[in-house]
Amino acid sequence: MGFAKQLKCAMIVAATMLFVSCASNKPSVDPATTAQDSIQTSEPTDFSDSISDSLAIRPSWTYYQYALQAMDNQEWALAKHYLDESLQLLVAEKYDTTAKSYSATEDSLYRAHMPFLIVSALDEVFPNLPEKGDSTVNFVRNEVSIEGVDDLDENQADSASLQVIESFLDTLDVSQFSLPVEFNERVMQEIFYMTGSARSFMEGSLNRKTAYDSMVYAKLEEAKMPRDLIYLALVESGFKLKAYSRAKASGMWQFIPETGKRYGVDVDYWVDMRRNPEMATDAAVQYLTRLHDEFNDWLLAMAAYNCGEGRVRRLVREMKEDSTRDSSLAVTYWDLELPKETMRYVPRILAAMVIGHFPEQYEMTIKQQYRPEFDTVTVFDSFPLEEVAKLLRVKEDTLRSLNAELIKWCTPPNRDSYVLRLPVGTRAKFVDGYDRMEKNNFSSWHHHKVRKGESLGIIARQYGIKVSELQQANDMKSSRIRAGQNLLIPIKVTPKPKSKNSVARKPEKVRTYVAKLGDNLAAVARKFGVSQESLRLWNSMDATSVISEGDTLFVSKPELKPSAEPDPKSTASRPKLAKGEKYVVQAGDSYSTIAKAYDVPVLLLLQSNQGYKKRLAVGDSLVVPQFVRSTKPAAKSQPKASAASSSSSSSKKEKTSTYVVKSGDNLSVIAHRYNTTVAKLQALNNMGSSTNLEVGQVLKVSGDVPSASSSQRIHTVQKGEGLWDIARQYKVSIEDIVKWNNLSDTKIRVGDKLKINK
Repeated sequence: MGFAKQLKCAMIVAATMLFVSCASNKPSVDPATTAQDSIQTSEPTDFSDSISDSLAIRPSWTYYQYALQAMDNQEWALAKHYLDESLQLLVAEKYDTTAKSYSATEDSLYRAHMPFLIVSALDEVFPNLPEKGDSTVNFVRNEVSIEGVDDLDENQADSASLQVIESFLDTLDVSQFSLPVEFNERVMQEIFYMTGSARSFMEGSLNRKTAYDSMVYAKLEEAKMPRDLIYLALVESGFKLKAYSRAKASGMWQFIPETGKRYGVDVDYWVDMRRNPEMATDAAVQYLTRLHDEFNDWLLAMAAYNCGEGRVRRLVREMKEDSTRDSSLAVTYWDLELPKETMRYVPRILAAMVIGHFPEQYEMTIKQQYRPEFDTVTVFDSFPLEEVAKLLRVKEDTLRSLNAELIKWCTPPNRDSYVLRLPVGTRAKFVDGYDRMEKNNFSSWHHHKVRKGESLGIIARQYGIKVSELQQANDMKSSRIRAGQNLLIPIKVTPKPKSKNSVARKPEKVRTYVAKLGDNLAAVARKFGVSQESLRLWNSMDATSVISEGDTLFVSKPELKPSAEPDPKSTASRPKLAKGEKYVVQAGDSYSTIAKAYDVPVLLLLQSNQGYKKRLAVGDSLVVPQFVRSTKPAAKSQPKASAASSSSSSSKKEKTSTYVVKSGDNLSVIAHRYNTTVAKLQALNNMGSSTNLEVGQVLKVSGDVPSASSSQRIHTVQKGEGLWDIARQYKVSIEDIVKWNNLSDTKIRVGDKLKINK
């Protein structure tokens, strides 16, 4: 249905319902006049502010709220999608005379005002939509989730359908699941729903899950939590990073702003860190751990995750205080009368877990998906994404997909630094063009909430800026604004006029300080009047770093620019040193890069310059020791080994053993673990082309086991890198890196040496 037809239909329905309502209640008043007066004298924003709770649950209103949230995030194609849905739902919704929650009069007023609200929002959206030819359908379909998250389908499975579900569940051993599961009717009803009405959502979610499961499993296992908690994220968001909810929750784990801030995934005008999958998973692990510590029950913890720990805490306490109940029995999730959504929420997670373990039973096809590979770079300025896209010759949408937490059109100007993800292979190009890119030189900014009757011109005059500057700061292509909208106001700072006698000063040099015995970060910060956070940033120190006697620290802001590591095979980027001449440290240098450039061992360079005690600083002079690598003469050609000896040698390299399949395993994971291929595993176990595995199944496994000397390399952690980046670079898992290096957690620091086995 076209937009014009939708609008016309909505207006007809609204006018008709208003006429019927007014005619039945006040026959002496002209309904057309009443409707016209109501529409003219009441602004849409007034109606929005007074919407009742009973009307707020209507689907058309829910989708309208999603649209406003997308507009605030400048996701214009997404906003149009939601507004179209809201309008279609408004046309389809009918007043239920048996409903007790709202009256016919409320329904009539709602239908009279909603078309104007939607049209007003579309007026703001259309000028900002991408030009024709840009793909927006995939953006809407693949990145946003509503269906299956909030839907509480009332279609119940009949006894025959339940019998089919129960017959399969009776064959399962519940010990294979890491969450406590009870196959009662509530769980079976959710299996019926998720394999029926929500089948598309469930199958799509399981496919998207394959791109994130290794990361999530690693974090859950590190915290010694049940692996199957991953299905909580599936029910919450379907693994769509930009999923919204009615409660303004966002991200893979659907944190509301208040809870997200408490666990380190804050949201402000510029970024929504709830959309960062690694950070959001860390936050979910912390929150669920705390909930489990309180309730000592994973099902109660999941219920509290959904409806709040306060409500669950109160109901558990009331249940324990109930004198008619056997006090020796523990209170379980199944005993509680919770809100309707939470009564469905936990069984839905358990249903998703069952389906996720046995998708073939429900005829769901799951194909491995992968997150796009990327490079990372820490930036210290704010850049428009459009500028970065032009420099790298990639689409701006590509950058937005890689940096899902970015809400606005640029990297955040309110942060000292930001780790920007770039398409793989483009980091060096970004560094080379860093100085040529236009930067957002905001001196400061202010947030202004648009009031009724205000225009861009009025607001611009109020702050003494141009309308064009206001539009640029907010990435606006039109001058339309709405009451309640938040605008960024760039504030200009006028420099003080120079006196006639003033003498031009040379630029102030970066100040450094050599730590003395007894110094700590707080003492140095007080001495130079700076914050500890600034010292950590300027000196690439994390929260656990300490300073030692002899460390050279930046105590004023250095020229912070990302630097590409030079090609270790080339010394063209380094000056040749005469005998006895020292090397002067440049911006971006590290002991590792200097050692590679001059082809000397890092260990020797560190020993020659007290590198274990002294932090590098720009301008330092380093002794580069003379080092000549020994060259062994080429080995003489040996006669070919006999067939027997060749066979013997081969058998030494080939390691054959057995492996018992665990919950969550698949052939790809097992092949990776044993350094072999899926095809070899299938052939070794006479599986043909089948990829089906059962928990407890014994597989023959074999793989070439290279010697330790040739299979291990050392990776030096660079600025902006995390275990996730390094694991993808070497095509290994995070848990492998943690195990190989005996790490107590997943925190790493710049300069750390990590062993990588191949």
